Amino acid sequence: MRKVTFTYKNGRERMLSARDAELLQRLGKGTHLTRDMAAASPVVAAVSAAPNEDVDLDALDGEALHALARELGVKVHHKAGADKVRAALREATE
Repeated sequence: MRKVTFTYKNGRERMLSARDAELLQRLGKGTHLTRDMAAASPVVAAVSAAPNEDVDLDALDGEALHALARELGVKVHHKAGADKVRAALREATE
């Protein structure tokens, strides 16, 4: 079963089977694109820091903080905010 992203007229997106998305499109409820036709997500550059380098944690955004935590082996929840990740990284370096 092939999944596609169906976009309702109000902007809401939902993953549906291709058959269901085609049916909703015929009814005029919105449009659908296959995953092959959708634009690729942008590539995010990971922040690389050696253990002996000092990194200004306040200057990094949430994605960079999560990448740094993964690299250093600090476990944080994937939906944790930037402040919680900064606190976990500071606690791990103490």
